[in-house]
Formats: sequence, structure tokens, C-alpha cells
Amino acid sequence: MLLSIPLVMTTFWYFGRSGFYQQYLEPLVPPDLPLRHLYPFFYFALSSVVLRLLLPLALIRLVLRRSPGDYGFRLPRRFEYTWAYGLLWLAVIPFIAHAAGMPSFQQRYPFCGEAILRDGAVPVLDFLIYQAFYGLVFVSGEGYWRGFVVFGLRRHIGDLGILVMVTPYVMSHYGKPAAESYAAILTGLVLGFLALRHGSFWLGVAVHWAAALAMDLLAIRQHGWPFAW
Repeated sequence: MLLSIPLVMTTFWYFGRSGFYQQYLEPLVPPDLPLRHLYPFFYFALSSVVLRLLLPLALIRLVLRRSPGDYGFRLPRRFEYTWAYGLLWLAVIPFIAHAAGMPSFQQRYPFCGEAILRDGAVPVLDFLIYQAFYGLVFVSGEGYWRGFVVFGLRRHIGDLGILVMVTPYVMSHYGKPAAESYAAILTGLVLGFLALRHGSFWLGVAVHWAAALAMDLLAIRQHGWPFAW
């Protein structure tokens, strides 16, 4: 369980990011394919799915011989802390609104950068497709950190597994604005706690994705990019 963390993080960092695609794979792609400008991000999202979702699921089924539901891959069984997700969402909105005006965040967001900018505007269809792949990043990320890692460690060290998870989870944010990395400490702890209480990580996916969507929309507004139909 613990060994998977450095293996997954290292492989993802060196071989699963957009830069690897742009350097080694993009020259092989025909230049006239539709949405080619988004392929680096698609590669990043699909790499996340393979390494942080499909690989853990294979380990759960083939090595650990357990059900994915035991690792949070089920709908919530209890809802007594559902309000906490809404409270978390409301808590991050002011932070997102403030951060959207900071130069460090404007350089980083929207997450797909200027790849979604076409002729001075953001095509709505491109944006929706990009957000669908962005959602895969959060499904795979929550499935790995708040699913595979937290539920797997709970069998051995209980809720302390949340603290073990938070350290590498926050490190995966390095390279983003410092404020976001510090915020990941709190959100990682809260989402880990809630996942164990509900027996599921899926509500965490919803909150994480909704926060990222708000960040992208506010960043696009700050850049002054109009949407184009």
C-alpha cells in the first residue's frame, strides 16, 4: 500500500504529464486532428486515470483480493456529515474569488491554460470537453488518495491513515501557487475524514470538481476571455 505511493507519484510525474506528451508524443500526431490543442491535457487526464484509478483497482482485485467497495468505490452509505461538504464548498469560495485576482493564480488557471483559447475566445464546446476530462482527474485523484490509500491504511492504523495520506497528497500540489498547496493540507484532512465517515469518496469528487470549475470560470473572467458559441 505505502510502496504504491512513491511508485505512482514518480511515474505520473515523469511520464504522465503534459510535458512528456509534448516532447515525445506530439510530433507523432497528425496536425489536422480535431481538438489537437487539447491533446496534452487529455494525455495528462488519461494518465491520471490509468495510474491513480485503474492500477489501484487492479491491485484491489488481483493482489489484495477484496472488493473495490471496501476502498470507497461505492456510493455513500451514510449521510450524517453531508452538510460538511456544503460547508467546505462555501468556505473555499471566498478563497477562490480572492485567488482569481492574484498573478500567481492567473498564470496557472484556467488549468488548461491558453490551450482552450481560440481566436481570442473560449469555445463553449471545447470548454465542456476539457471540463469532462478535468473531471476524470478528480475522480482518479479522489479515488486514489481518499479511496485506495485512506481505506487501505484504515485496516492497519485506523484514522491515522488520513495523516499519512496528506503528506504525499500535498506534495503532489508542489509547483502550483503556494496558497493552494497550503490549502491542500486542510482539504486533504477534511475530505479524508468525510470519506471514511461515509464509506465513499464520491462526494469529495463533486466538491473538488465544483471548486476547480469555479476557479477556471473566475480565471477566464479575470483574463477577459469571452465564451464563443
